[in-house]
Amino acid sequence: MGMLALLRLMSMKRRQRTQDGGSTASSPAKRKGSPCRHGGNSGGTKRMKSHLTLDSLPQDVLQQIVALLPMQDAARTACVSRQLLLSWRHYPELEFSAKTLALDEQHTCIQGQMASDFIRRIDGAIQKRAGIWVKRLRFELHFLRRVRGHHINHWLDAATSRIEELTLKLPRDDEMKYRFPCKLFFDEKGCSIQSICLYACAFRPEQGSCSFRSLKRVQFSWVHITTEESWLFLSNSPALEHLELEYCHEIACLRIPCTLQLLNFLRVGRCNMLQTIENDAPNLSTFHYEGPIIQFTLGDSLQLKDVNISIYPWFNLFDYARKELPTVAPNLETLFLMSADEVGDFYPLSIVPHEKFLHLKFLELAIVGPRSEISYHFQYFSLVTFLNASPALETFILHVEESAVQKSHLVIDPSKLVELPRHCHQNIKHVKITGFCPITELVEMIFYILENAASLQCLTLDNRIHGFEKVSVARIAQDTGTRDYQEWQNNFGDNEEFLQYMRRQDPNPYWQAYISHIAIKKYILGRVPSSVELKILGAPPDEIISSLSASEGWWNKQTCTLAGW
Repeated sequence: MGMLALLRLMSMKRRQRTQDGGSTASSPAKRKGSPCRHGGNSGGTKRMKSHLTLDSLPQDVLQQIVALLPMQDAARTACVSRQLLLSWRHYPELEFSAKTLALDEQHTCIQGQMASDFIRRIDGAIQKRAGIWVKRLRFELHFLRRVRGHHINHWLDAATSRIEELTLKLPRDDEMKYRFPCKLFFDEKGCSIQSICLYACAFRPEQGSCSFRSLKRVQFSWVHITTEESWLFLSNSPALEHLELEYCHEIACLRIPCTLQLLNFLRVGRCNMLQTIENDAPNLSTFHYEGPIIQFTLGDSLQLKDVNISIYPWFNLFDYARKELPTVAPNLETLFLMSADEVGDFYPLSIVPHEKFLHLKFLELAIVGPRSEISYHFQYFSLVTFLNASPALETFILHVEESAVQKSHLVIDPSKLVELPRHCHQNIKHVKITGFCPITELVEMIFYILENAASLQCLTLDNRIHGFEKVSVARIAQDTGTRDYQEWQNNFGDNEEFLQYMRRQDPNPYWQAYISHIAIKKYILGRVPSSVELKILGAPPDEIISSLSASEGWWNKQTCTLAGW
């Protein structure tokens, strides 16, 4: 509940008490039988009912109440009373961003006199809080171009006494190259800080001036830090639990020391120079990686249970993961993989792989590609080897992204469907496929699941595209000139004709959804057991289906003629 709502509620209660007291005094019946009138109190003194007001609360209690409010609501309470003003001045959070500085959306880049005015406003706010404990300090200054380094150092020095959480996000300005002052956190400040989030600056720790004994969470994005500096920093952060590194292009080898006994989460993404990750932290349970396939040395990974790897625009991750991860992470429970242009030839389907994911319960795969229109089409039924290697699997999700969807037809030749080897899957309960399209290999895999998943409860077929590819392309395009960008440009970016092919621009935007919907009804619906719930998502409206069904006979005839059936 916000403070304003709290004040309104207390005001209503106060008025209700006043009205109750007034009605009692004015009622003749009540007046006649009142013990105050006929009892021992001859002076006829009125009984006063006590009520609680915010002004009567102790200042420390009031500060605790205000501290529970969102910052903007807490700031508004300062206008209500002097006591609330004092409580606001002890609010444990300071945030300087476009929102809190009342900057409209049109001003995404501030320079000159307007920038000087904002700097003075920040100076004044921090000066008023000098010497007062601040738990969370946030600077989100993407819009403030060319702010001087000495201003930022002054703000940090003045406001970081016993700070616990620090966020510093600056504009990506190559001329600025702000260097984070690690020495400020060497003594008592280094003992109290628990979370650091840095964006677009340099972090250069030095031996003897880097001590973050209480630091638990680190998020670095576009931060200049070398391999040696990252090792020095991590070696002096023994309490670290959560580490995220993104676009840190100066790290060639990320080494995690064994002294990080509490580290359980590691995320690394789009670090252009990174070649290897060497982890010796014994209790790492979650590992997320985005970029090309590199060498992973995860040490004693018995605690590793959640792995998320995306290597777009790089290729053939599935084969690598299928062969390597069972030995690297034997206790894995959740696995997400996104890859492009997979060949899909892991093992012959008649051979049960020796390496197994014995504890894997959740498997999610996203397929993006191919690199060219004539490249080798992905054999979806080869994913069956993943299912065969996961005896405890309960949930399987497959995303077929837009550029991986092959041109599909309304008619599938049943005689060309391959009968896959049977294998009993006792634990699979939920299967979902997005980007579904009626191509033979994908239908074969669905038939295999329906025939072999004895405990299947729900099958979801969604012809809509999830959108992993668009998000990945947007992230890659942020950093032109890197190896990820060049790989994407070489394989996807230049061929505009193929891009048009990938986008599946049909004359009727509903056509792909229509033929997917019809294919489900023709070939899949009759094979779904009565005990399984079939969910069909993304179907066109009924009136669109009716209008397109009139063209179905013509399309069937054309397709059969082209296929030579």
